[in-house]
Amino acid sequence: MDNSRQPRNPRNYPLAPPETRLEKLISSTSGIERAPTGVPGLDELIEGGLPKGRIIGLTGAAGSGKTTMGFQFLHHGMTQCDEAGVYVTLEDEVADLYQDLSRYGWDMKAAMQQNTLALVKTQIPTEVNTPLTVDSLLDKIHHAVTQVNAKRLVFDSLSALGFCYTETSNLRRDVLRLCALLRELDCTTLLLSEMPDRGEATMRFGLAQFVTQGMMVLHMAHTYRAIEIRKMRGTCHDTNVHRMRFAEQGLIVSPGEHPF
Repeated sequence: MDNSRQPRNPRNYPLAPPETRLEKLISSTSGIERAPTGVPGLDELIEGGLPKGRIIGLTGAAGSGKTTMGFQFLHHGMTQCDEAGVYVTLEDEVADLYQDLSRYGWDMKAAMQQNTLALVKTQIPTEVNTPLTVDSLLDKIHHAVTQVNAKRLVFDSLSALGFCYTETSNLRRDVLRLCALLRELDCTTLLLSEMPDRGEATMRFGLAQFVTQGMMVLHMAHTYRAIEIRKMRGTCHDTNVHRMRFAEQGLIVSPGEHPF
């Protein structure tokens, strides 16, 4: 045994230069088109981007960066890929979204005026277990996607949708209907859902694990934020946990930098 080797730095994974890694990953793709996320450092972990036309789950605790990543994905599509987007929200007030996202230089109002972004705002019932008219929601999504010829969509969130149901079977049925519509519309979709701060609890009734073709988990603690790719079908993806930070222009991922 050769004991002269230097111990590996536990805080860093050995990785090739970013340009070499990304070029190698993209060239290994088996004919699957990719939608670049616009999050620096993330695409090189997933062969250049999200598989186009697929539904990808994005989960994390409140404040972990789900909404920011969702809009960063849409903004990059609108400004760099000539792909219009749709944002569906069941929770946030539109005025709050305008204000919160403007700090990154993302002008939602201008994008909507240019017909590169459509916003679907559906208020969930304020009383628990009050049914939501899913047919109406699906109609609004279909209209918004066709209106701007959207190729990207963010749904925020599966957790909010789940509050309207007492029967898991009914929620599962309607989520499957939603996903079927999104696949029919050929949108690359981020399906957001909230994960409790502690433990390995899955999304609402664990549905997102079964209806999505990929799963990204955002981790958060007092001293760090990080991202983990749990699954990404058709993709030779990285499985480590990588440091993630908020920056002036959105989120950035540091491949190989261990957060702990």
